[in-house]
Amino acid sequence: MKHPSLLRRLILSQVLAMAIACLLVFCWLIFHWFEFENGDLDRRMLYFAHTLAEASSAAPGNPQELERRVKTAEKLFIDGQILVTHDKGENYTPLYQVWDNTGRLIYRTAGAPDQPLAGGEGVFMEKSWAGRSWRTVAVASSDLSVKVHVAERGDRRLATSLPMLTDIALSQVLILAWCAVVMLWTAYRGFRPLRVLAAQIAKREAGDFSSIRSPRLYDETAPILEELNALLGREGKRLEHERRFLADAAHELRTPLAAINAQAHLLVNAQETAHQRLAASELQHDIDRVSHLLTQLLTIARADAEPASAERELVDIASLSRERLASLSSIARARAVNLSLEAPDTLFFRVNRAGFISILDNLVDNAIRYTATSGHVEVHVVRTAGHLNLIVRDDGPGVSTAERERIFERFYRVAYTEQPGSGLGLAIVRRIAQSHGATIRWSEGLLGRGIGIVVSIPAAEPPV
Repeated sequence: MKHPSLLRRLILSQVLAMAIACLLVFCWLIFHWFEFENGDLDRRMLYFAHTLAEASSAAPGNPQELERRVKTAEKLFIDGQILVTHDKGENYTPLYQVWDNTGRLIYRTAGAPDQPLAGGEGVFMEKSWAGRSWRTVAVASSDLSVKVHVAERGDRRLATSLPMLTDIALSQVLILAWCAVVMLWTAYRGFRPLRVLAAQIAKREAGDFSSIRSPRLYDETAPILEELNALLGREGKRLEHERRFLADAAHELRTPLAAINAQAHLLVNAQETAHQRLAASELQHDIDRVSHLLTQLLTIARADAEPASAERELVDIASLSRERLASLSSIARARAVNLSLEAPDTLFFRVNRAGFISILDNLVDNAIRYTATSGHVEVHVVRTAGHLNLIVRDDGPGVSTAERERIFERFYRVAYTEQPGSGLGLAIVRRIAQSHGATIRWSEGLLGRGIGIVVSIPAAEPPV
């Protein structure tokens, strides 16, 4: 699949900007050039008229000599214009007349009328004849022996400037072309670090999450490389957690599955009914253990797969807590543990329902399992300003300060405990609490013994 080129887009935008700038500069030059030329062309015509007047004053009474002198002066002037403007001389074809001091016309160019072309001396005038517009001026020689009238066609005055304007336009085009070449080369070279980075990424093997190193970093490539390395680091940690999780899960399942296999073998080979009942009871116990472990594994896997911010709904926390403790009361009765709940009649709060149930069930189940026979487990549901606090306390053996953080790790179990378990309950609590943006802290247990755990869930919106 071919994608749009960022390099081409950058170059085209720069060339377009340069072209617009050159066009604006060219238009500005033309405007000011024409504005300047109007005065400059008048000065040129006035200079030409003075040249002719001085050349004519030397021989006003000799027609042949007069013609030779004005033709020579005309040629010298036009040749000078060609050198300055690079014009071929085709555009500059003025008309002029030479009058003596008695008012007699002694010379005129072809096409010039018999009547005076211009008005007063040194006065520029616009006149029309033969269907054309003419710019005229008259000057006298220094000895006042002759007076010269000069007329230039209006459409050809500016035409003499076209070669110069063409040179300016060509220079602008050449500058634009040179800038385009330079921009193309610099842009291609500027994007080279991205191509090098892409080549480095392409060479990576699957499962290689080590950081990508670049021999040279730039302000533009450094953020990309830093974020990419951070992503690789996160993915590497996630994969490592999954590998460790699978290894730990396989290890945890190996023991109860081996016990199930052994109890099933005893059940099949037992000769006496009492032995069969004992084997069946142990088999059922091991099956329950495996079932509980699989449930815990699925719960934590589902928690890991869910987004960091869980979707919430408005739930009556008090009613839900009573329902869950009722379902856990059978476990408490089996261990003769006194299970109690302190909560208001109704307490509405926005939580992820399944997540809150997992937190409550695992905390209470964990407290019941590790509390001695005839012990106490208390659950409190309290609402404070902007938070919902779930507090579970017991009077069991408690947890040492050194192990309080470790018990939230997956498959970690306190060394001295004799109670069966998967070591996943509190890990599930921490993971789901993170999805709620909740905090977990320790509190005092009951009767000076045991521990208490407080899960504080912030409100997703203003209290209802």
